[in-house]
Amino acid sequence: MTATSSATGGEIAPVAPDLIDRLAGLSDASPLLALRARRAEIRTRTQAAHDALLAPRRPGLFPAAERAAVAERIAALAGNDALAAHYRGLAAGADAHPALVTHAERVTRSPRDSRPEHLGALEAAGLDAHGIVALSQLIALVNFQVRLLAGLRALAGGAAGDAAGDAAEPPSGPLPAGAPVPVDADIGFTTDVLDWKPWLPPVVLEDATEEQQLALAVTPSNIAIGAYSLVLAHEPESLLHRTPLFNGIMYAPRGLARAEREFATAVESVLNGCVYCASVHARRFVELTGGRDAVDLLFAQGISGQDDPRRQAIAQAAARLTVTPAALAEEDVATLRRAGVEDGEILDLVLAVAIFAWANRLMLSLGEAVR
Repeated sequence: MTATSSATGGEIAPVAPDLIDRLAGLSDASPLLALRARRAEIRTRTQAAHDALLAPRRPGLFPAAERAAVAERIAALAGNDALAAHYRGLAAGADAHPALVTHAERVTRSPRDSRPEHLGALEAAGLDAHGIVALSQLIALVNFQVRLLAGLRALAGGAAGDAAGDAAEPPSGPLPAGAPVPVDADIGFTTDVLDWKPWLPPVVLEDATEEQQLALAVTPSNIAIGAYSLVLAHEPESLLHRTPLFNGIMYAPRGLARAEREFATAVESVLNGCVYCASVHARRFVELTGGRDAVDLLFAQGISGQDDPRRQAIAQAAARLTVTPAALAEEDVATLRRAGVEDGEILDLVLAVAIFAWANRLMLSLGEAVR
């Protein structure tokens, strides 16, 4: 099974199947294989991030087999049997410390419930800063994979002809109807500029190793290296790939409009209770569109009430993929198509939601938003 992608000189280069292709069951005849190949950098970085976390050169106090055991539990919790089986094979019978499993389950189920004392419990279980960040990245990675696989399954199941018809079938599975209550009732969702306070001491840039400096060379803003990136630099192997993966998903040309990617991630951040991420990406949506009605509705009513059918379809799909990824269905894809969202754009939407399943969990489990 192979796909193709455009190389820098314009020629078509073969792309070997990766873990996601195999678990999604993508065949040579699958249009999704070609869609994934259009985002070759994203595809490559997705696999590289997995390899960096599950086969690290320097595992430190968090061995590879124990990492796989934690990852298996996260995948099983999400109901993805194929992904769980993959990690079970890598674990080869190894068990994970109960404190690590408890932490992974909490951050997967309800990242908004994270507290600084939870990192203390990880330290008591034997992890240092490197191990804590590696665990945090691992939890986030598997949540990313779960949502990417769910999106590919829904896309593969919905034939292009499903876009025809007058009325959409109601999507199946649970769907959140309103805005959730933030973790701290005194801090509401806002487009104001917030700060982020880490619960781990950041790496001191002047003392950073060569590997850490390399991983920090490209930041999401390409402007400054903040506390968030410096905390993640405790585990530079995955950071080296995670940052360009984030940039490739959110800023790649063509495909889903940048403003719609920002809106989808704002929806997800509201549902996950990530006040900081919601503020950043709702504000970017306002800057890109010149209007804030959609954001005000999101903050006040959650995913309901958008007056634009395309935006409402995006909000609903993003919400389902955020909260119950296994419930994303062919009907959700058909609804998006009826609203004028093309398959390549749907894949961009899935990727944006998947990467913020990653980003929200890092932000919420390693620090907190402050005004």
